[in-house]
Amino acid sequence: MTDETTSMVGFPLTYDADAGGPAYTAQSYQMTAGAAHAIPDGSPFGGVQGVRAGSPSPLVSMDGTTATVSPHMGWLCPWSGSGAYEYAIIRPVQVSVESSTSSYKIAVVLADQAAGHGSGERVSVQSYSGSVDDRMIDGLVIATVSAGIASDTAPVISQTATVSVSSLDRLQAVSAAEGMQGMLADGSRYVRRGGAWAPVVTQPTALISSQQGTVTGIRAGDTVQLTIAWRSASGGSWGSGSFGILPVGWRPLIDVTAPYQGRDGASQRQISIKSNGTASYQNMGGAGQNTGGWTVTVCYLAG
Repeated sequence: MTDETTSMVGFPLTYDADAGGPAYTAQSYQMTAGAAHAIPDGSPFGGVQGVRAGSPSPLVSMDGTTATVSPHMGWLCPWSGSGAYEYAIIRPVQVSVESSTSSYKIAVVLADQAAGHGSGERVSVQSYSGSVDDRMIDGLVIATVSAGIASDTAPVISQTATVSVSSLDRLQAVSAAEGMQGMLADGSRYVRRGGAWAPVVTQPTALISSQQGTVTGIRAGDTVQLTIAWRSASGGSWGSGSFGILPVGWRPLIDVTAPYQGRDGASQRQISIKSNGTASYQNMGGAGQNTGGWTVTVCYLAG
């Protein structure tokens, strides 16, 4: 069902073509196919309301008192027990608000007369006062407007499908939404992160190697474990040294510090891993620190 006036389309067979008929013939299809495409909300037929991953950002822009909603698609589930609905805005849609200084909500709303909701059979974009509770709106609030500035609020929903291909080269050629999983023929798993495919679990990888020692890393999702095996260290009371710089993809989200405690009160050191990748140590305390080889393990969350 399309509406050329509003440039919007409803998913086929989710609306009753004959509201006066004895049976709501599309409901059985809607409550199976529609719900199957939506992310489950914990009910048998309902779905999480939200917009599809990859939708434009910002989704809503303001020009004076006119809000423009960019083309995108999403899911609506405004009524308990009525199943999930899919919608698509295929061309930009505009809706007006009363003032450029007040607060408003911009929503994609549904009217399904055959299901006993609303006074028509259409999907549309509407504006509401900012004081209206989201639960009173028959649809999805996609943005709020305050003093003429729109802010996106709709949940962004990613489908959790796994892309299976024969080799890493073929997977690298696949463009997918953030968070999607990929699997190679040998069972190796990858995740879409930062616009690229990254291993879900890596093999131990030598990240830094020098005459002084090695820094080896292994990564599982966003968690990194480093094993630092160094051949010597400064013996000064506050002596320090550099391990080197970690490559991009192995750096912590925020600066990380970890203690290294040697035996018999010696070799008390602080390990520092910076978010820019620099890795170093500093002795903490008295002179006579152990200058021999030592090993330490550090774990953290990486970007």
